[in-house]
Amino acid sequence: MKKKNIILLLGILLIIIPYLINAYSIFKLIAVILGIILVTIYVYLRKKSIFIIFLPLLLLVITYSLDYIKTYTFDLKPIYVLENKINNKVAIYNSLLYQIYKCDNKYILDKDFTNDYKCSPKLLNEINVNSFLASPKESFKEYHHKFIKVMGKISKVKGNTNLELKSYNTSDKTINGYVKFNENSKLIVNINNMDLSKYKIYDYVTVVGLLESFNKDNNELILTNGLIEKNNLYDNYKLEVILKDKCDNELSEYIPGYFRKCIENIYLNYGIDKYELSYAIKDGKITFKEILENKEYEEVEDKKIYKLDKFNILSCSEDKNIILDKDEKIDYTLCEK
Repeated sequence: MKKKNIILLLGILLIIIPYLINAYSIFKLIAVILGIILVTIYVYLRKKSIFIIFLPLLLLVITYSLDYIKTYTFDLKPIYVLENKINNKVAIYNSLLYQIYKCDNKYILDKDFTNDYKCSPKLLNEINVNSFLASPKESFKEYHHKFIKVMGKISKVKGNTNLELKSYNTSDKTINGYVKFNENSKLIVNINNMDLSKYKIYDYVTVVGLLESFNKDNNELILTNGLIEKNNLYDNYKLEVILKDKCDNELSEYIPGYFRKCIENIYLNYGIDKYELSYAIKDGKITFKEILENKEYEEVEDKKIYKLDKFNILSCSEDKNIILDKDEKIDYTLCEK
């Protein structure tokens, strides 16, 4: 067989074989490109024409179109992609017109190239904001152009578009989530299509986004295409009650519609943070309705008595509810005060 024919045969095989292998590999792309080069060399040796410069472009268009059709139509693994490996379970394969997300061996085609994170946040390793911002330059170098998941406290909410996270001192044991933030660096998270109204400063939050840029002048890292992972940090709590040293029969308003007698304060201990109940209610973390939901009660005339683990509530009316010491005998005449 002539040397020219061997070049042609080898070139055709290098183009065809990668289409028969349904797996991701950079070597498939290299093989197709090398095959196109060999076919071009063969044609050039046969016909020495200036128009030969258009042949590689034509072959690229044909092979890319076939690759796109087989990927989109038959859900086969593409050739014309470059891998952006996030971890062992998540990778993104970028092509000219689309992306493919590998999510724990499940593949999701993003034909519109939206750059939104398509996998479950659970597949990403969680990074604490304190360690992430300890060395912003090194963090950017390690995670640039990768989707990451960062857990920390909100230092600022900017409208409905982004959140700001800063590092903080974890040794501070304060009430209502308060911490002192480190002003030397910060992480800006640009959020896509999410309602941020329920998120407050000092809340714990877990965010996912693409680490896009780093402003070295103020040590500001920016995540784009961000989303917030749902967590249950504020779903479970323990009630703690602090009684007054001296108790009298006077009622004091706790929050609108709720009064207290002989009780100094009530706390919600979430484990990660401890909140005054009144503050948590104003902050939108919980309501008395949620606390009393599915709780048994006794009914005397038109009054209800809820007996909780740490305190009782005498419900006189919708606008008057009295929080009482668990061990105190219930005095229904309090409703008349």
